[in-house]
Amino acid sequence: MLRILFLLAILCGLSASAFSQGTTASLRRGFEATAPAVATAEELAQGDLWVMEVDFKPVRLIRVATTDPQTGEKREELFWYIVYRAVNKSLKSPAQNTGTLPVNNYDPAPGPSLLIPEFTLVTDDAGRQQVYPDVVIPEAEAAIARREMRGADRDNVLKNTVEVVQPVRPTDDKAAAPIYGMAMWRGIDPETDSFKVYAGGFSNGYREAKGPDGKPLILRREIVLDYWRPGDEFDPNEREFLFRTQPRWIYRADEAAPTDPGQDALKAASAAAATSRAAD
Repeated sequence: MLRILFLLAILCGLSASAFSQGTTASLRRGFEATAPAVATAEELAQGDLWVMEVDFKPVRLIRVATTDPQTGEKREELFWYIVYRAVNKSLKSPAQNTGTLPVNNYDPAPGPSLLIPEFTLVTDDAGRQQVYPDVVIPEAEAAIARREMRGADRDNVLKNTVEVVQPVRPTDDKAAAPIYGMAMWRGIDPETDSFKVYAGGFSNGYREAKGPDGKPLILRREIVLDYWRPGDEFDPNEREFLFRTQPRWIYRADEAAPTDPGQDALKAASAAAATSRAAD
């Protein structure tokens, strides 16, 4: 009898553990890495600082038949993309005091703080770097949304880096739902096995430094994600990349990330519209 009770206790423990793991996996829903909303004591001295918590899925590849704007013909194209989930949360600060405070020599921007994401992918195979700004391709977006927004996520809207532009919700806004977004790139060598993604726009944190010419240089707070793919030695059909490290916050120069002029114009228009709506 005691043996039976002992076995039942073990089974119950295993079931509870499995349920807990299943619940955690369900809540994560493929978002395998997180850039937490954290700031140092020095960074918190920037009184208007906001930092979003951002969950990321691994970078994936997808082939989509897109329309050539010149000829109107369909052709299959390979896209790289990333899906993220962001929410503005109260900041956590490590218990430390650097004894130095940042100095804000710039006037605060008028109007509400805006979420304007910018994603840059930088390949680094064989010591050769190539830089790719994110693009907006509606036909590819639809295919990505069909693949990613299923099950518990089917009612959430996956927005591109133009559609997602909006005022940053206050951290005490209980009605603020997570924001689901995507970024995509085209024209990347499919054999690339090592690269970084820089995600900007999820914080208004900045630092001032001196550039090589001695002039002031503004560094913006961004997230860097470091990826790698096992390669042919392990699985020649591997189409999903792995996180080399957890996402981390860094400071990066404004001009370090080239962008698409057409997309910049769309983001500017979207930002103006978001500001106007917030003012109404």
